[in-house]
Amino acid sequence: MNRRSLLQASLALAGAALVSGHSTSRPWSALQVKHWLIVAARDDAEASRLAGAAATLLAARLPESQALAVQAENDREVVQLLRTHQLNLAVLSIEAANDALQGGASPVHDSSVPLRTVAPFGAHLLVALEDYSTDKAAHIAAALAGFRWRDGSAPTRRSGPQSKVPLHAGATRFKQALESKMGQ
Repeated sequence: MNRRSLLQASLALAGAALVSGHSTSRPWSALQVKHWLIVAARDDAEASRLAGAAATLLAARLPESQALAVQAENDREVVQLLRTHQLNLAVLSIEAANDALQGGASPVHDSSVPLRTVAPFGAHLLVALEDYSTDKAAHIAAALAGFRWRDGSAPTRRSGPQSKVPLHAGATRFKQALESKMGQ
């Protein structure tokens, strides 16, 4: 089964579960057993593009990840999937990630979510929950370090809020190992 067919099947399964009133956690959980899923909001084209590119790069550099990009309707749904541990990785704009982390009156969330940055992508972040595997996060940070688009350009950082989402312990581990190697 190719990646597109697998993704379509999983989304159809999740849709069927939603329509029937059942929790979607089983379809996502079953899919996550074999695949590292990166979710992004369908209404954020740049986040969706980044999630797809990151999944492709992870699948190439860490074949055991069998990484795939999936989509939710909007940032609120992405954050809800993270909050309920239905998915573990997401690409969010810095603003949406800050809102989810801090809690408050934003339409992105209902209460604060303990997000951590695994990899920065210009105006977006690849985030995971604080309790996400340190080893996996370190591997992901290493695989995505120096991310570039196919044309060689890096995701651009536009003016806007600075990230308040701290680094994940795995990303910190990777950063320290890299600094140690460069210092020798």
